[in-house]
Amino acid sequence: MFRAIAHKLYLFCGYAAGAFLAAIAVATLWQIVARQMGQAVETTELSGFCLAASTFLALAYTFVNGGHVRVGIIPQLFSGRISRGFEIWCCAIGILITGYAAYHMTLFTLETYRFGELSPGMMAIPLWIPQSAVAFGLAVMCIGIIEQAGLILSGRAADYETNIDSTAE
Repeated sequence: MFRAIAHKLYLFCGYAAGAFLAAIAVATLWQIVARQMGQAVETTELSGFCLAASTFLALAYTFVNGGHVRVGIIPQLFSGRISRGFEIWCCAIGILITGYAAYHMTLFTLETYRFGELSPGMMAIPLWIPQSAVAFGLAVMCIGIIEQAGLILSGRAADYETNIDSTAE
């Protein structure tokens, strides 16, 4: 049950990341068309926020589906328990790092919301909005690593091993 819900969450985040990439393209096109019509439209700040959201929301989806760059030399050198132990150790380090980052990014986002901070650009967007996407993406990535560690601990292959994208071959 948890696995099915988690994978739907990863997929949702993957689609959201794609939507933010599309938003960058639309903003850039809008800026180009406006410039040709003699209007000055600044979309750099908005595009930067969309890039941050896209990057962090895509983390878990890409990880679980085997799209992240991995150095697999150590697991290939050893087999069985040593290889599995190394994978668990890597997942544990990943959980600590992403958990720490998600926790502190969430605290930072809440602080930004409380103080009502705005972006310094012409659009004056409340900073908690783009920061929320970063914090959420980090939290979902941490959930993804925890789920994959659970698979390894139960003796099954991690999804990032079995779902490797065919374009990576």
